[in-house]
Amino acid sequence: MMALKEVVIFAVVGLAVRSAKFIPRKNWIVTGADDAFIRVYNYNTLEKIIEFEAHQDFIRSVAVHPTLPYLLSASDDKTIKLWDWENGWICARIFEGHSHYVMQVALNPKDSDTFASASLDGTVKIWSIGSSAPSFTLDGHSKGVNCVDYFDADNKTYLYSGSDDFTAKVWDYQTKSCVQTLEGHLHNVTAVCVHPKLPLVITGSEDETVRIWHAATYKLENTLKYDLGRIWAIKFIKGTNQVVFGCDYGILVVKINGSDGSDSVKE
Repeated sequence: MMALKEVVIFAVVGLAVRSAKFIPRKNWIVTGADDAFIRVYNYNTLEKIIEFEAHQDFIRSVAVHPTLPYLLSASDDKTIKLWDWENGWICARIFEGHSHYVMQVALNPKDSDTFASASLDGTVKIWSIGSSAPSFTLDGHSKGVNCVDYFDADNKTYLYSGSDDFTAKVWDYQTKSCVQTLEGHLHNVTAVCVHPKLPLVITGSEDETVRIWHAATYKLENTLKYDLGRIWAIKFIKGTNQVVFGCDYGILVVKINGSDGSDSVKE
């Protein structure tokens, strides 16, 4: 297990901070919190660049556009908002269509003018930055959807979603249909992440386990439990085979060793 060195810690607000993202080209960290405020900090000096009330309820997720000066935020007020930091952080667009909390937004890595959202209304919606209405809706979960991620294979785009119905689903982006349901978790699926190079999908759950699935066969390769409570976030460290899990009682880094069998993950 890898030891993590604490570099710096600083207070943002006396409530939960549910999402934070780096904006390297600006040397910024942007956060979204339960007080409905977005805050931006210089991560070298910790200077607060700006803070403003962005929504009318908890902010669940923020996502940074890879090239344009845009930030997306998703909230319990059922909306997604587009913020333009080069124009004084004005709200350039409000995306409406969900009927419950919006839990996560994810930009399409192949087309950054489009993005997906996951909501407790049980749907995943696909949006274009240029339109306030959704382009289409993926409806198949029996309960709320907590997370969504994009994946490309064989020149096709897929989406993975994780839900309170204890499953993750695989969606064909072009046909707008569910091609596979991943079953095995015993509680809400809270996080899903696709390996950038290996054919692996990792899901995390409130059942306190991490499950590793083969991205082509959808076979369950491994089930891991680290005794750190519920799993809330999963991210790969760019340029490495390491994956980070955010849990109730800490952060864990593990190394991915391969794409098959019980050897695929090593602590």
